Amino acid sequence: MRRALRSPLLVLTLAAASCGGTETAPPTPTTPRTLESDTESISVPPGGPLTLTFTVRGPTRDPLPGVVVTFAIVDDPATPDAKARGATLATTSAATDAAGKCAAHITAGLAAVFRVRATSADASVDVVVVVAAGDVGTVEVAPFFPVPGGTHAAVVATTIEILFFDNTSCGAISLRDPPQPVRTMRSVPAGTVAGYDFVATEVGHAVVGRARDKHNVIQALGCADLPGRALAAGRAVQFPLPLLDVGPDPTGIFAATSALAMTPPLAAATSLAATWSDLTDCPLDPAQLWLDCTLDALGPASDADPLDCVPAATPGGDGALGDTLAVLRGSQLAGPDGAPTACRGSRTTKGDTSLEALVTGMFGSPTPLAFVSLAAAAQDAAHLFDALQVRSTLEIRAAGTLEDFTITHTLTSLAFGLPSATKDVALQALGLPVLSSATTGTASDGVLTIANHGFTVRLGTAARVAFGALALAPRGLPADAPGVVAAMAGLAHDETGKDVGCLALDDALCPRAGQAAGCLVTACAMGLNALSARLDASFEPADGTDLDLYLEGAAPLLDTHNNGFADRLGDLQIGAQAGAWSVDLRPRGGRRSSAAAWEAVRSAN
Repeated sequence: MRRALRSPLLVLTLAAASCGGTETAPPTPTTPRTLESDTESISVPPGGPLTLTFTVRGPTRDPLPGVVVTFAIVDDPATPDAKARGATLATTSAATDAAGKCAAHITAGLAAVFRVRATSADASVDVVVVVAAGDVGTVEVAPFFPVPGGTHAAVVATTIEILFFDNTSCGAISLRDPPQPVRTMRSVPAGTVAGYDFVATEVGHAVVGRARDKHNVIQALGCADLPGRALAAGRAVQFPLPLLDVGPDPTGIFAATSALAMTPPLAAATSLAATWSDLTDCPLDPAQLWLDCTLDALGPASDADPLDCVPAATPGGDGALGDTLAVLRGSQLAGPDGAPTACRGSRTTKGDTSLEALVTGMFGSPTPLAFVSLAAAAQDAAHLFDALQVRSTLEIRAAGTLEDFTITHTLTSLAFGLPSATKDVALQALGLPVLSSATTGTASDGVLTIANHGFTVRLGTAARVAFGALALAPRGLPADAPGVVAAMAGLAHDETGKDVGCLALDDALCPRAGQAAGCLVTACAMGLNALSARLDASFEPADGTDLDLYLEGAAPLLDTHNNGFADRLGDLQIGAQAGAWSVDLRPRGGRRSSAAAWEAVRSAN
């Protein structure tokens, strides 16, 4: 006989029916919980015993019996003044009784203010413990807006935060960035008071107020010192706290751009352009300048007659060979007024072909494009300093008072601009000695004023790099003076094309001077080095010898996000909101005082 098979569902159904259809009810939830203390703060003498009572309630607000509550003396880095100073807990946990209550037993240490925290599951509560040797009193802090100085905040403030600091003074607190106080911060509507109990009468205290508007932006700040002797044991004392209007908070790190317009041009720009123009400004250049440098190197160099590509003016100054070659040089050309110029012609005074013409022929025909490019680069040199941009960072920190700040200003780069392009030169890579300067600032009426401070900007050293990138390299020329000089000499060649540079010059000139081959190789190399040094040195008049850039100025504090912090210091796109520097530039080639517009954008807090 077969057994009837029953499905699992039927078995469960029958089982339920056999139990009368009843199911076990789920357990009553105990979270989320609420943990309450009988007091927010309490006082005890040093070394005295103290009992704190707590109540645990469940989601329905009914007391929860039999649950564990843990206790701890809070050691919170955010509240550096919370020092227990020897206070101890008898036990670190307890279970609640039938009424949901439990107690923490504490023995106080030395005079202190600290917190005791009770925790049960997802709930916690803190109690402030004041250990005081003498009397304690109650303080009712009454914030107000004095007149003048608080009219704007008085209109827009909706909430006032009160931070009470025991056993300290306002001088020890950064008003714009105060630490977290041990006591609970009060947040009260404007026009009301905030009370604090168990305030020790034997020490002084500091009270900070912050007025916020409906956007939670701080509109006024204040701090007042509360002497302990002003308190009355066992009763409340009202304490006035004046709040003053504040502008946007400028503390943080900003990326700054300062636009320096050099009008009229710097004297250093004129001398720089003149030196580079010497390469091509005469009809037979650069042959004429190459000969000048070579002949100058034939004579001994001295302080009176340095090797600077200027041949000696008197016979014998550049030696016998120098005198011989000087006679073979072209006669000076006359200018529009008929007076002799510094440029030489293709004929000697005797009518022979000049050395300048001979060397020019070594470059071939037509004139190498490099020489045309050098002439254009020299024209750019005259405008290299016309429009400069200084890029820097400003690190602004509170200096203890509402208005005062410490500022570290660090130069990062210098941007040079020509109509065709801009070059940003990193200043740290140049090894300049003073790129960072410490100074002070003051904020008042929404404007940050920055005191005078100086740097070693070395304008010429940076310009040397920029000139190579902006004027030389884009024209297919080497980006520095040694490269330009070497390339120029390398374009000269003898009739066979085998020898170039100094060897070609020696091949062409030594026979004309009645000398054996090799008579000019050394002097030519020395002369080219001197020419390279001369071109490099043309940037030096733009450098200073000590601190050579001083700045002082101001900028409006712009809170573009309406969050109480200055997001910008000035705005170059809006002329009326741009910052303004007084600039004192001190190059060797002539000191210059001018104004510069600037802005800075917040990059970090």
